[in-house]
Amino acid sequence: MSDVFYRSPSAHYPLIAGGAGIYLWDAEGRRYLDGSSGALVANLGHGRREIVDAMAQQAGSVAFAHTQRFTSAAQEALGHHVARLLPGDLSHTYPVSGGSEATETAIKLARQYFLEGGQSERYRVVTQWPSYHGNTLGALAASGHLARRRPYDPLLSAAAFVHAPQPRSDCRGRAAGGWCPCVAEVGATIERAGPETVAAILWEPISGSAASGFVPHPGFFTQLRKLCDRWGILLIVDEVMAGLGRTGRMLGVEHHAVDPDIVTLAKGLSGGYAPLGAVVATDRVYNAIAQGSGRFVHGFTFGGHPVACAAGAKALEILEAEDLVRRSALMGVQLARGLHALRARHPVVREVRGRGLMQGLVLETDRRVPGGRASQLGQRAFDRGLLIYPGSGEGASPYGDHVLIGPPLVITAEEVATLLMMLDDSLAALT
Repeated sequence: MSDVFYRSPSAHYPLIAGGAGIYLWDAEGRRYLDGSSGALVANLGHGRREIVDAMAQQAGSVAFAHTQRFTSAAQEALGHHVARLLPGDLSHTYPVSGGSEATETAIKLARQYFLEGGQSERYRVVTQWPSYHGNTLGALAASGHLARRRPYDPLLSAAAFVHAPQPRSDCRGRAAGGWCPCVAEVGATIERAGPETVAAILWEPISGSAASGFVPHPGFFTQLRKLCDRWGILLIVDEVMAGLGRTGRMLGVEHHAVDPDIVTLAKGLSGGYAPLGAVVATDRVYNAIAQGSGRFVHGFTFGGHPVACAAGAKALEILEAEDLVRRSALMGVQLARGLHALRARHPVVREVRGRGLMQGLVLETDRRVPGGRASQLGQRAFDRGLLIYPGSGEGASPYGDHVLIGPPLVITAEEVATLLMMLDDSLAALT
């Protein structure tokens, strides 16, 4: 009997033993094609010796020094790479240990930004329903994900966060005031809360696990930016899944040609080689703190950990040197075409959506299926050696059952074909 408290204590977990490229092997020698990069984390593939060597070199020099007193060459290198690769003036990186911490940090940063400007009444964050921004209590309170929220609703902040409906992908019209109906609904949410109390709008450029691969309609983010500017609200874009090449652009929000005030990163930031996330702020947001009180009232013990930052700096070097953002766009075209072909073959697939190597399948909901069809398809695929990422997995969800397909950005055309063949077999077994 194991002494580990597993995520699902009743489940059986194979012992992972190795990995190379897009594949993993368990201790019994069984091979798995990592069609979801774990949870859209292992962007650079498994077994990257150069990242391991960079981490070992940093650990051999100094493994930990508290950022209250020290910076490190690794942290400086990470900040330099992020500032150079990200668009606009997103040039100030605050490292943390993952996506949930990044969301918490971004919310606190938005709050302090307005405190520095004497607007103490601003504290609310408007987010999308459905959405998912992390599993800590603050990040979960800012997430519209019913299954994850339900057990902890009494613990979540009811006053600090309000939610706006998901935009419609087919929305093209204009409502009162020149806004499309989707943005008008966001504006109505803000007006009900009181614009003077809203600090930030927090949004995903492409939905992750709460609405796999959902892409807002063209013009939505442009109007969302105008809405923020109208009321002096900060725009926080959650790039934890979509960022760093996953969608065929460095950031997912670049597809919308909009400049956010704050961006959250994680997952692919280190390629999965170390727990690492970051909040990246514009000059305006950074200077409000630096030239105001001079201190961000926040911090995590392992934020800016030198070994994790060394992994992230090397991962970004590889991302650029191997032109993996462009590769993601090219392989994404092949993947999307193959998924549309599978939709034609399998009536259970209702919709294919996404960008680059972040593609979602929406399945026909059958409430008689325990756990939902997404969960069932995930298990059918796993049984065949294919890893995919079920989204809601709720048969009763109004947003349907859905799964994410997001292999490492290093995947080849031949490997995309293999992934599609295995998924085809899994869908056949599902129906």
